[in-house]
Amino acid sequence: MLQITDEMRKELNQLRGRVYGDLTALAYMSKSGGGKLHWYYASGSRSNRYRLISFKVGHGIAGLAVRQGRTVTVSALLPGSIRLRQECALMLAEQLYSAVAIPFSSTGDLPNGVLLLGNRDVRTFTDSNVVEATQVAQRLGQLCAHALTP
Repeated sequence: MLQITDEMRKELNQLRGRVYGDLTALAYMSKSGGGKLHWYYASGSRSNRYRLISFKVGHGIAGLAVRQGRTVTVSALLPGSIRLRQECALMLAEQLYSAVAIPFSSTGDLPNGVLLLGNRDVRTFTDSNVVEATQVAQRLGQLCAHALTP
């Protein structure tokens, strides 16, 4: 099981402030496999309901990012975004209308985690926002590699 460290919390809290996001969240693949990821921490969440949410690889914005191994964006301004938003329980629970999901790997292999940056208003995250979030996702991958408990 992944143990969220103070350093991970700090990274997510600071990123949310720097890009003026309403929420940053970290999901990680469960050890039991089955292609399911669980949300372990969310900065800016309105409740702790995110802890009950899990999703499969390929499902919703976060699952699609992990399956494709690349950043996926949802905004009311982009075609196809409504479906991705509706498939993401976290976006619905937190009333997010815009989001960016960035996959990361703690093993240096296939992605096994995802960083979600979200807003409760319709907005388009800038390229510099995405670059900054990608750097944070890479650091989170390194931190996750050290934070796994047997």
